[in-house]
Amino acid sequence: MTTSATEAFSRMVVGLLGPVTVWCAGETAPVPGRLDRLLLAHLTLAEGRSLSVDALIDALWGDDAPAQARNAVQVKISRLRRHLGPHGDLLQHTQGSYRLLLQHDQTDVGAFTQLVQGGEQLLHDGQHASAAERFSTALALWRGQPLAELDDHPRLVACRIRLDELRTTAREAHAEARLADPGTRAGAIADLRAVLEQEPLRARARLALMHGLEAAGRRADALAVYDAGRRLYARSAGLEPPEDLRQAFARLLEDERRATRRATPVRAHPRSAPDGLLEVTRWVADDGDLPGALTLAVRGAWWWWLGGHRGRAHDLLQDLLQRASKAALTDGTVRLAAEAWAGVFGSHRAQEALALDRADTALRTTSRPAWSPHDALAAVLVAERLYERGEHHRAGRLLALAARYYSRGDDEWGQTLCATISARGRLLAGDISTAEGQARARAADFADLDDVAGQMMALDIIGYCAEIRGDLHTAAHIHTRALHLARRAEAPDWEAAQLTRLGNVGALAGRPDAVDHLSQAAELGIALGSNAVTALCRNGLGVALSLQGEGEAAAAEHHAAYGWYQQTGSPSGLSYTGARLAMLHGPEDTAALTGAVDSLHLAVQSRDPRAVAHSLEALGLVTDQPADAARALGAAAALRKASTALLPPIQLRPLRHRQRQLRTQLGSNFSTHWSAGVRAPVCTARHW
Repeated sequence: MTTSATEAFSRMVVGLLGPVTVWCAGETAPVPGRLDRLLLAHLTLAEGRSLSVDALIDALWGDDAPAQARNAVQVKISRLRRHLGPHGDLLQHTQGSYRLLLQHDQTDVGAFTQLVQGGEQLLHDGQHASAAERFSTALALWRGQPLAELDDHPRLVACRIRLDELRTTAREAHAEARLADPGTRAGAIADLRAVLEQEPLRARARLALMHGLEAAGRRADALAVYDAGRRLYARSAGLEPPEDLRQAFARLLEDERRATRRATPVRAHPRSAPDGLLEVTRWVADDGDLPGALTLAVRGAWWWWLGGHRGRAHDLLQDLLQRASKAALTDGTVRLAAEAWAGVFGSHRAQEALALDRADTALRTTSRPAWSPHDALAAVLVAERLYERGEHHRAGRLLALAARYYSRGDDEWGQTLCATISARGRLLAGDISTAEGQARARAADFADLDDVAGQMMALDIIGYCAEIRGDLHTAAHIHTRALHLARRAEAPDWEAAQLTRLGNVGALAGRPDAVDHLSQAAELGIALGSNAVTALCRNGLGVALSLQGEGEAAAAEHHAAYGWYQQTGSPSGLSYTGARLAMLHGPEDTAALTGAVDSLHLAVQSRDPRAVAHSLEALGLVTDQPADAARALGAAAALRKASTALLPPIQLRPLRHRQRQLRTQLGSNFSTHWSAGVRAPVCTARHW
């Protein structure tokens, strides 16, 4: 028995997962009489609810109740109090009924149920080791078949079925959690096979077994497990396997086909920069070889970008370029490449707009020679940042140049990277379906190329698309995968971004750990010196706090983010944050309407229908003109429906409340104004 299980037993009073037992000071005390055990079982399963004497008579004797059944119940209640020892006062009598007031962890059934629920949450969060420990503790509570020696009263039968199902689920989940650790994977695979031997149609166990075999490098065995299940489903029920099994099989089959038809990919870039390259680069410059130092800086820039050295790299490039300017360095190629990367690193600082202009100019100047691979990489990152700011035309123009460069060189990695950033552009323009499809294809391509950074970028898009569609469970799962990749790649900026995503999703799902995720991300952003990451986290914290009813704290977070976006001149950041602040301040604040209108003007410029809908919603909440509010909310609803970016229920509540107010104020005219917004949402947005 595990230490955790021993601790759990020390708190228990009643045990049903095996022979019916009473614990006193951690020691078992069997209940000798069958009817006494039956009475204790029914009272325990009622979970603190009162059971009438008639219900207890039915539970004990059914249709064969003795003539003095009521007196007999009283006798058995008295005897049961003695069995309960120091816990006898928990068995209470009120108004002709009896109840046993036990906490969840005072029964093994309650403790087991709580442990399984907690383990599932840990598994969902990607905390596999903790989840495995939780499931192990839960399963150790079983001492035999529950309620086996008692009769077939409907309540007991239903309880046996429920507990057996939950135990099998716990066995599946326990194995699933252990698949993540190569050291426990073999045992987990064996346990999953044991579950399927007992219940061959368990879809979760079969899916986990397929994943475990694939992770162990046994893809052929994983495919065989699916095929055996397919034949069982067809023979037993005449049905196809469940959708998740079919999707997993399709992915495995496609992976197998790719593995057999492709040669080992030639990587366009090394896996990482050498340790100490930043210091070596500065030393080379100090030693008098400025062109050599600039060349080293350009070569290491991508890895510094990924590896959490953006601030130091920015300062180094600035220093080298100042030296180059004073020395009138004539090598224009390497200097322009360094200018481009300095702009990339500066794009997350206060002078973001100037940094992006600087990079754009360095990359597209007509006097420069042909691009190098490092120039193309810089162009892709600048384009991504321009998309995020809402400057789609500039971003698309620069990304097209990078794609052309990679296409000429038949660089598969570079082409995949460009296609991923293009998918992000589609997402930020409101084309959710196209963005998600493109990102899924690119994630598979990066997996083929064994490129962790690319997979992170693609998964981030896929997860965000799922969040926009309202599939918060899938979004959390995908961002958890991306978070693991970020930690594996030692990419702290990406780790902070995925913690932010998880916090945002958790806030919308009403999960208590949302603020913790966002706070971790903010602390990481501050440690990295990344104001852009910190601003993103602060906006996420603002949303989470507002959903928890902490409006003043939420406004403080959004104000901090807004100040950053004012420094950078980011249209998309100002639009989103301005709308959030307007919603929080409400119609009683005269600045709220101005803020909502300003937010809407910026959103219209971005051409992102989600951003426009968000600003229209803010306007509908804060304007004191009922007709304007109805048109704004109607237009917002139309834009969200067209872009499949529906709000989760928790964010719909204030909008629905406002709609009810407007119906009361406008009467039959409400539908007229609402429909006007629905018919012409863009014109409605431009009206202000």
